[in-house]
Amino acid sequence: MKSRNHQSYSFMTLILISTLFLITRSGFAQILPESPTKGARLFVTKGCVKCHALKGEGGKVGPDLGKIDLGETQLNLAAKIWNHIPSMVLSMERIRMAKPTLNGQEFSEISAYLYFFKFFDEPGNALRGRALFSEKGCLQCHPFTGKGKQGEPGLDLFPQNLSPIFLSQVIWNHGPEMLFRMSRLGIKWPKFNGTEMMDLLEFIKTNAKGTAETAFITPGSPKEGKRIFTAKGCFQCHSIRGEGAKGGDDLGKKAKRFYKSLTQIASILWNKGEVVLTEMAKTPAGIPKFAPKEMADLLSFLYFLHFIDEPGNPIQGKRLFSEKGCIKCHQLNGKPGEWMSIELSSKYQGKEPIEIVANIWNHSIEIQRAARERGLQWPQFKQGEMVDLLEFIRIPKKKP
Repeated sequence: MKSRNHQSYSFMTLILISTLFLITRSGFAQILPESPTKGARLFVTKGCVKCHALKGEGGKVGPDLGKIDLGETQLNLAAKIWNHIPSMVLSMERIRMAKPTLNGQEFSEISAYLYFFKFFDEPGNALRGRALFSEKGCLQCHPFTGKGKQGEPGLDLFPQNLSPIFLSQVIWNHGPEMLFRMSRLGIKWPKFNGTEMMDLLEFIKTNAKGTAETAFITPGSPKEGKRIFTAKGCFQCHSIRGEGAKGGDDLGKKAKRFYKSLTQIASILWNKGEVVLTEMAKTPAGIPKFAPKEMADLLSFLYFLHFIDEPGNPIQGKRLFSEKGCIKCHQLNGKPGEWMSIELSSKYQGKEPIEIVANIWNHSIEIQRAARERGLQWPQFKQGEMVDLLEFIRIPKKKP
């Protein structure tokens, strides 16, 4: 498959080689797949592709999941799927497709695979990039050909097929030197908004005539990126949902801003570069250097921060258990429901939330039938409600 971002790796290659990560907090671990390869395979084998396309490839019954915003946390995404179960079941019946069953790991793999789509850049505009190359001050140091006055490489010396990860790594490692030279020349640290860095990168790539092999870098492993985040001293300034230092931003609380394409994440880091480099230079460890693979891992880690749900509120979950009508069919701790006596406490106590989600999906037709027979409307979940409900269901409860 040809890449839409014209980089040295294709869209499907990125899907097949990227790995995901584990973050533990609040008493349970939310485990993401080791590789989106499994999610891609499951999307086909479980029949999702019969109804949904991905970037134009696949079924036309449902929306193209590669073209809509799926930037929700894992359990908020699960809530959206729940909300559409009645219409999904009707569509499956219409095309005579059996509803697939999923376990927790499979549900996690598919949802992470879908979440990963925004990571891929759209092609930049080389014409706009040429203008930015001058406006942002790059031309004052980097000529179109040859070398600059201080030996800075010209555009023709940049590697061919330049990837945003390679550019991010090189810019960071040379940041202190760049900051010094820009200060001496009176150049302000440029800021990049929207697609500006994509446009600049596309312009650089059209003029690069250096070696091709050095620019090839895979997206990296978010799990390994968490280790890099610690090893490189990022925790000395930044925390993630309270874990780490308090001096800088809590990146976990601002995780949604990293749900952007690869180059846009690089832009965010660049825009903070002047302040970050200055502050890190004051620390005993100094400014760390990144190997290409390390930068790839770090950017992938930041991208997946938003996918991790905050801990649910069991008190709110108890209220939802009643308001959404769950209490009419399910019992907790031996207290029967109004119409049924399907026990939840013993079945799901201590289970991972995603395991409960998968079980609900597997029994959704029976749930829908029972609700219809009793005149109940299919409950709809707003953002944050599913995680609260699941936390209430899974926590140990006192016997009456």
